[in-house]
Amino acid sequence: MSEETFWKISDFVETLKTHLNNQNIHINTVDGWFKRLEKERLHYINRTLETNEKVYDELDLKIAMFIKKRREEKWALSAISNDLSNFFELRPFPVKKEKPAPYVDNMETLKKQITDEVKKTFEEMATAKVEELKSQYEQLLNGLPKPPSIEERKNQSFQAMVIQRKIESSLEEEANQAWSNLPEDQRLKRVGFFRKDIDLEKKDQFVRTYINERFVDRLKKEMELEK
Repeated sequence: MSEETFWKISDFVETLKTHLNNQNIHINTVDGWFKRLEKERLHYINRTLETNEKVYDELDLKIAMFIKKRREEKWALSAISNDLSNFFELRPFPVKKEKPAPYVDNMETLKKQITDEVKKTFEEMATAKVEELKSQYEQLLNGLPKPPSIEERKNQSFQAMVIQRKIESSLEEEANQAWSNLPEDQRLKRVGFFRKDIDLEKKDQFVRTYINERFVDRLKKEMELEK
């Protein structure tokens, strides 16, 4: 089995240039592609254990070549991001160790306080009252709300992610439709003397702004439907 190859960003970009036979690829452009994928939680870039520096492998190289090809075909970055999972097994983000929520500690403190109070009462009350108090104590503990399990919290996080992607996809579709309804002088830019083409950077900004301005309200509506 051949040893897996890893590159730092500068070497990675040089390798990409060689594969594409194109020396006009800027390191900031490539870095921006992968930062966007990580920001959208679509694809994780490996890090070194010692310095936590990003390192890229063969999968990242294939993804970069794919993105470059799509950009040459005038695809928007948002559309490319949404299409990646159809062609690659994207790298998931490392699972962070779950930490108990603050209120769990408070609940444990509350249980201890109840236990101490009941024990003190046991010592002061007659033997005939012990069983009655024990029963009341157990009922009181059973009535306390149980903190959600790790599995329940994971499920809640997954459901939240599904809702977020659903809303973003719907808003992006609406944004593209809204963009297509704009006058040509707002959508097109002059290329040379006789030709006009879609202003992709302006469109990408329009779509992002459209989604950002409407996301919170759409999320509220979606959460009401989930109830």
